[in-house]
Amino acid sequence: MRRGTGKLSGSLRLPRGGDLRIGDISIQVNAPFSATLRTANPLYRSFLQDRSAAAPTGRMSVRLRGDGWPSMQDAERVFDTRDSWVLFRDPSGYWLRLDRPGSGEPLWVARFKSGVGRVDLYCRFGSADARGHVPIDLPLTYPLDQLLLMHYFAGRKGLLTHAAGWVYKGKAYLFAGASGAGKSTISELLVKARAGKMLSDERMIVREIRGKMIAFGTPWAGTAGIARAGQAPLAGIFFLKHGKANRCEKLDAAQAADRLLPMISTPWYDPDTAAPIIAFARRVCSAVPGHEFRFTPDGSAIDFIRDFIGKTT
Repeated sequence: MRRGTGKLSGSLRLPRGGDLRIGDISIQVNAPFSATLRTANPLYRSFLQDRSAAAPTGRMSVRLRGDGWPSMQDAERVFDTRDSWVLFRDPSGYWLRLDRPGSGEPLWVARFKSGVGRVDLYCRFGSADARGHVPIDLPLTYPLDQLLLMHYFAGRKGLLTHAAGWVYKGKAYLFAGASGAGKSTISELLVKARAGKMLSDERMIVREIRGKMIAFGTPWAGTAGIARAGQAPLAGIFFLKHGKANRCEKLDAAQAADRLLPMISTPWYDPDTAAPIIAFARRVCSAVPGHEFRFTPDGSAIDFIRDFIGKTT
């Protein structure tokens, strides 16, 4: 059987020779035979790139394997979400497993080393169709892609954060906050006002590329359902709070870092991997202005933030 790159079917199709690109990291999926990779999540549509796309600034190779579930008997259990994925570690690297609810049998198992340049992804293969293609339900969506990228960015000047992302006049602004802070509310207000372009209402990626902080949209939407590929230089971070009036208060770099750190995706269970991510978050807050933004849930908040940006940039 020939080895080749699979092709997404159903809701999405990955052009031949194309890739999944998140945060300008090319995630190339390779199957050990002619395969049809399926996903029903339409939010990934804008993150699929064909071979004509510009060269990415980072790469990750994912090799699909169907030769049985690997044994993790001698691996150390590092972290267990109890209701989702489990992370193991042995001397050769990490094992990430997601179990089928109620069965104890894996849906998939991913193996990777520190740095996540290459991933072995074990999953179930079906029988070949009439064209000789083997259908595979592509596991490379949430939470797997997010967890792999979290580890990938450690030491590579990048991070994932809970924030809505907005591009306005060619620059990106993050509206950061925990669940309930108002990310989806401010996102919906911005969409309604037709002000700029929303990239996400839930999670964004920030990377330093050639000395500049760049913000990227992700396919991981919140309740507003906004998830678009796109990027722009990061010009500000607004930490959201509900208020009786609209106002912004400047934060120094240390204050902004204290607000941002609880919002970023960090493998706290692995201090060596977490340390460079935390250091980069502090670097972001030293390079980009941070403000606390108290806002009212109506159109006046959008008028206020546009006026504020116009006066401070």
